[in-house]
Amino acid sequence: MKSNIIEGLQIVGFYSHSQLADRGVKEGDWIMEYNGEKIRSKAQLQRMKLKFQNSKNIILKVRRDDSEEYFQIWPGDLGVYLAERERDPEILPDAKRIENIGRLEKRTGMENTFFGSLINILKIFGIEIELTVLMGLSAFSFRIQFYNKFSLDALDPANGFDCIKFLFENLKWLYRKIHTNNQNQIKEIIKNGIDNGIPVFAKNLYGQNDWGIITGYQNNGKELFCRSYNDKTVDYSIAPQIPETIIVFEESPILAKDENDFRPPVQSYINGLKAAKEMLSIESFDGYSIGNYALQKWQNALKDNRYFESLTDKEFRKICVNNQFLFNQYCFNCKIAANFLESIIEIFPDSKEHLKRLSKFYGAEGKVLHNCQKYIPINSNEDLRIFFTEQYRNNEVVALIKVQKKNNEILAIMEKLPLFN
Repeated sequence: MKSNIIEGLQIVGFYSHSQLADRGVKEGDWIMEYNGEKIRSKAQLQRMKLKFQNSKNIILKVRRDDSEEYFQIWPGDLGVYLAERERDPEILPDAKRIENIGRLEKRTGMENTFFGSLINILKIFGIEIELTVLMGLSAFSFRIQFYNKFSLDALDPANGFDCIKFLFENLKWLYRKIHTNNQNQIKEIIKNGIDNGIPVFAKNLYGQNDWGIITGYQNNGKELFCRSYNDKTVDYSIAPQIPETIIVFEESPILAKDENDFRPPVQSYINGLKAAKEMLSIESFDGYSIGNYALQKWQNALKDNRYFESLTDKEFRKICVNNQFLFNQYCFNCKIAANFLESIIEIFPDSKEHLKRLSKFYGAEGKVLHNCQKYIPINSNEDLRIFFTEQYRNNEVVALIKVQKKNNEILAIMEKLPLFN
C-alpha cells in the first residue's frame, strides 16, 4: 500500500505543566519550524531537539489557521501530544463510507482505545453515553490485571476478565467477535456490516494491538477506511493492514428511553458492581492475575532488581514505558470508579451510605496513585536507568501496598451492599 505524504505535525493535546501551553500555543496549531529548520515529522523534530539541546533558547514557528506566530521556548521536552498529518486518501468511485464518525485523539495518554471507539460508534445510533457509565457497566474501571512482566496485554478489555463481552451481554446487545487469519472472510463480514450501516470494531489496524473503527471500504474491499488513535489524516484514513480480530453488532444497539435521555437498565448497574466484587475476590482469570493478587505480582516484579539489571537498554525502556501505561490507566480507572459510584447514588438510595464510602475509597486510591506518578518516568529520550532506580521503584511498591489495603476495605463494604439483596 502506498504511504501518504506527511504534511506536518499538529498539536492534539498537552501534558500537565507544558511549556508550549504556558507560552500560549493552542491545540490544533501546527509546528512549522524549530530554530529555523522546517519540521515535517516526529523523527525530524526529535533530531532537531537533540541538535539544539545545549542552546539557551529555541525559536518555534507555529501556524494557526492562516497566520504564523513565533514563540521563544526552552530546549528539550515541548510537553505536547503531536500527530503526524498526511494527505487525505483518494476516494474511489466504488467507495462506501459511514459518515460523521468523529476522530480518535490521544490527548491525555490515558484513553482506552476500545471505549473511545465505542463512544463514537454509539453516537451513530443516537446514543450519547458517558465514558464513566460505559466503564462502570463493563466493570473495566474496577479491573486491575497484571500479566507476564508488565505486558500491556493486561490493558485490553477483551483479555483476562473480558469486559467487552461482559458489557455487551450486560446491556443485551447482540454482537459477534471474529478472530481469524482468513482475510477474505474478515473483509466480507466488514463489507456486510458497512452495507447495513453498522461500523465495525477492529483490533490491530496499525500493528499496535489497539482498537479502532472500520468506517467504510473501497476498491472492492481491498482498502478499508478507518478511525484510529494512530490516524495521520484529518479525514478517514486507509487502514495499513487487515485486522485479525473484529467485533460487529448483529443489530443496532439500543437503550431504554426516558424522555430525552437513554438509560441503561437498573440491573446492569448491579451486575457491574457484582463483577467488581468478584474481581476483588479471585486470584486469576484466564491466565491473568487479577485484583489484589495482580497488585502483589506487580510489586514482586518491581522488586526484582536482578531482572532489571539483566535488561538491555532497549528492553529497560520498553518495561518503563509499559509500567507507565499500566500505572496511568490504573490511576485513571480509580478516578472513573469513584465518579461512577457517586453518580449512581440516586438510583440506589437504600445503598447511599455504602456507595458514598466506596466512592471515597476509590477516590483515595486514585489520589495515592496520582501522588506517586512523579516517581514514574515518562517516555522520553533520557536514560531511564537514571530515573527508574531501585529507590524510585520502591516508591511505586509502597503506593501499590497502600492501594491493596484500601481494596480490602472496599471488599468489606461491597459484602454488605444493600443493593445486592
